[in-house]
Amino acid sequence: MTKSETKLLVGIGVLILLIDILLMKYWISNIKPDPFMSVGVESHRLEIFGVNILIGIIVFFIKKRLSVLFFINTIVCYWVFSFFWNFWIENHPYSQTNYYFKIKNRNLRLDISENPNIYGIYELDSNKTDSLKIIETGMNEKIGDSILLKGWNKGEFYNMYFYNNKLIGLPESPNPIELYKKK
Repeated sequence: MTKSETKLLVGIGVLILLIDILLMKYWISNIKPDPFMSVGVESHRLEIFGVNILIGIIVFFIKKRLSVLFFINTIVCYWVFSFFWNFWIENHPYSQTNYYFKIKNRNLRLDISENPNIYGIYELDSNKTDSLKIIETGMNEKIGDSILLKGWNKGEFYNMYFYNNKLIGLPESPNPIELYKKK
């Protein structure tokens, strides 16, 4: 192999790596992994591994020397993907805020989580061994200074809002409900 062929091969390898880095960064930002998705990372790593091997096999029949880049890229992409996955999780940590309220002598708790953006309403019962009864769970989305809680009941979607320590739109209570945090 001549010096110019080696430079061309290295240049193509660097170009492939840059394209992979941009694609993986974009892909991770679309996946938006949360700390509870650790098993999911393995399935995505296998996809990356499989695609690079498949491209390497196809390129092998066209130009054998270029196929080596894709086989090497398989290993490099595995580590680059892991880096972006872990970087996302470290910069988007899990957090949860609990709010308490009462309806009809029932003690309830609203949990609003970030990363993943979910919420849950639970009934608190101190007399039972299982002190939490799930009333409902769903997704939440921050809109301005309020949080949209997307609920689902009996096959129908509905929206509730959390704004200024009030829960608005709970199907069991049409009036806004005052919430408080325990210290």
